[in-house]
Amino acid sequence: MAVRSALLDVPGVTRAQVSLETGEAVVTYDPRTTTVESLLAVVNKTEAPVAGVTYNATVKVAPRAASTP
Repeated sequence: MAVRSALLDVPGVTRAQVSLETGEAVVTYDPRTTTVESLLAVVNKTEAPVAGVTYNATVKVAPRAASTP
């Protein structure tokens, strides 16, 4: 999958799950190494497997799990 591979090539990205059916990706990354803007740019630059199709990445922030003391 081109988008997943592109995301995993970004320094600091440790996990990328991509669903073309839902149009969503869940990315785990180190914010000290890369930025959300960089991730968006990588997705938007990725060539789609179908001619004439482009990606338009946006951010949807997932709630953090509650930490236990």
